[in-house]
Amino acid sequence: MPVNEDSGEGGSRDDALFQRLVGEVCVNVYRFGGMGVVDFGETVSWPLGESGEVSTGSRFAVHAQCPFRIVQHGKIFLGSDDLVPARRGDPSEGEDQRLQYDTGADVLREFLNRKAPRVLTVERAPEGDIRIALEHGIRIDVLPTSSKPEESWRFMVRLGEHVTFPPTD
Repeated sequence: MPVNEDSGEGGSRDDALFQRLVGEVCVNVYRFGGMGVVDFGETVSWPLGESGEVSTGSRFAVHAQCPFRIVQHGKIFLGSDDLVPARRGDPSEGEDQRLQYDTGADVLREFLNRKAPRVLTVERAPEGDIRIALEHGIRIDVLPTSSKPEESWRFMVRLGEHVTFPPTD
């Protein structure tokens, strides 16, 4: 369902937030623990409490804690299953083991830096699926698969609002 139609859950306020992604550049992809993160837009800064420290990040971000994939021209380039260590329980692998996801994210970041693909469309389904189409045949699919009330994904506008699925009241 296109983002400008009523998606049921969350309604037009959430759709308007997603619509702000159109035209923004995809600038980064990385992992934070077991979560995939995709960043869009210019770099912004914000204070961290009263410590005086400042953090920086992209204007927009999608945090996926559910299945997701990044596809180019019909081929899966990077996905949530790449976050799983190749050899589970191998004592020779340390805590900071590089995953297949890290290798793919490195290659994708190089591409993003060279080509700066912009968001063309954003679609959202009532069951929580998100599809973000970018230039150069790239598509980001976020696919919640759990009926649990735990957060599957979060779309945030840094220094502003955010949307989660399932929605929180």
